[in-house]
Amino acid sequence: SLLHVYEECSGQMINKDKSAVMFSPNTDSNVKEEMIRVLQIEKETMNERYLGLPVYVGGKNKVFQFLKEKIWQRIQGWKEKLLSKASKEILIKAVAQAIPTYAMASFDITKGVCEQISSMTCRYWWSNQDKERKMH
Repeated sequence: SLLHVYEECSGQMINKDKSAVMFSPNTDSNVKEEMIRVLQIEKETMNERYLGLPVYVGGKNKVFQFLKEKIWQRIQGWKEKLLSKASKEILIKAVAQAIPTYAMASFDITKGVCEQISSMTCRYWWSNQDKERKMH
């Protein structure tokens, strides 16, 4: 009835073919079947993504692994180029620090994940590309 009220008030229709329901692992199968029947939504989801972000966030460190991988791939591409300190700074600020921004607007990313991302960018910033000694 709540979904029907939403449709009436907003003037929008819920597309049940594109919708999915998510249940706790502790949910009884009879309850799941009843909810699916009442909602008329056949699809059940758990490990899917919506707009590039996970639908379910359980063990947060593993869920946000994709952010670290995406940043790491970008940094690896930059390492092949000889860039000035100013160019490195711009790439870090404009790209590496911007990648997790959308996820951070929706989820509380753990301090550990943020520290790992920061560590990757620091290693790139202080990398030994032009025969200078590393100093942090």
